[in-house]
Amino acid sequence: MTEVSIIIPTKNRQNLLYKSINSVINQSYENWELFIVNDSKEKIIIDHLDPRIHLAENQLLSGANGARNTGINLSMGKYIAFLDDDDTWEINKLSRQVEIMKTSEAILCYTGKKIIYQKKNISEKKYSYYTEILNPLITLQIHNYIGTISSIMIKSDVLKKQVKFDENIHSLQDYDLYMELAKRGDFVGIPEYLVIYNFDGQIKHTSFRKKAFLESAITIYKKQKGIYRLTILIGLIITLLQKIYRHFQYKWL
Repeated sequence: MTEVSIIIPTKNRQNLLYKSINSVINQSYENWELFIVNDSKEKIIIDHLDPRIHLAENQLLSGANGARNTGINLSMGKYIAFLDDDDTWEINKLSRQVEIMKTSEAILCYTGKKIIYQKKNISEKKYSYYTEILNPLITLQIHNYIGTISSIMIKSDVLKKQVKFDENIHSLQDYDLYMELAKRGDFVGIPEYLVIYNFDGQIKHTSFRKKAFLESAITIYKKQKGIYRLTILIGLIITLLQKIYRHFQYKWL
């Protein structure tokens, strides 16, 4: 029986997709299935004959979240991991997470990440890993300490039966999902840099669109109840400042 289902949403970035697929194939952990969910009318062609790899069309609302939810519906694994088509994994990413998930009560496991800022022939590396304060929900009110979706592994029954990605949100998708999951169980982190997050200003990143960010921030704010409607403003402001910082850090390379 397949233990880990992996979902890669993609749209017109086949040149980047190959690297992501190869980082899955090269995992030391082998009991996985991969769903590459196409969110475009452009046909995807891959040269891998691995029977664990499946191509699928987005059957839901257009966008990365619709593609991810399509993958969730197709998945058969006990755990689900996500990988963006411009990110890659270190070779032991899945093995370390499966080990932790089996020995803890957590519903979500995340890892540290290596961020690579790439501008033409110049690159700069940064390493990122944060832990919770008191509990995940309180920490998320002031900081999205988990970060990229490419770092997480989640128990599949939680995603299939309790909460999925909000398909009406086109930015801050990770933040919104973590807020909902934090209401349903504990998280556990691995302080190893097992995800390579590529930041290249030449690549279109939906989360950097100002209008999408604002609309998503308002949606996330409205989902909060009571005191959390006030505290979440701190988290959203910090997230905005981080995006501005990354923007200028790239400009100054």
